[in-house]
Amino acid sequence: MKIKHLNKTALILFLFFICCSKEKEQNKPKDISIEKYKKEILMNGNIDAYKQLTLYYLNSPFRNETLPYSIVMADKYNNGDACHEIFVQIIGLKQAPGTQHYDLSLFNKLNKGEKEYVLFYLKKGAKLKDIGCIVALRDLGISDK
Repeated sequence: MKIKHLNKTALILFLFFICCSKEKEQNKPKDISIEKYKKEILMNGNIDAYKQLTLYYLNSPFRNETLPYSIVMADKYNNGDACHEIFVQIIGLKQAPGTQHYDLSLFNKLNKGEKEYVLFYLKKGAKLKDIGCIVALRDLGISDK
């Protein structure tokens, strides 16, 4: 009786370890590609890699993980979409956890330095003809000049 119970326990543990190791293997390609995207963004300003990274973190609790990459894309590679993404991410810091869409009214909760920072990128993005930046500036009642 004890041997059957011991065999069942051993079998369950064995299956558990196999499942866990397969799960880790399945997650590795995603982690590798995310690291590849990050490297492509930093080294080459790869817009497709930036979009993939942004999509990867879109519904993640670590959404602001992309903020440094957005800053690199905006500053080093003059990407207008990244300028808007900086605005969205900074506004997102003021939102309640779990909120999916940013609330433009949160702009008023930013301190003076944060407002100047996001406005700098919104205006830069507008000059780069990014529609997201143009619309955000219009909705805020701020000239893109």
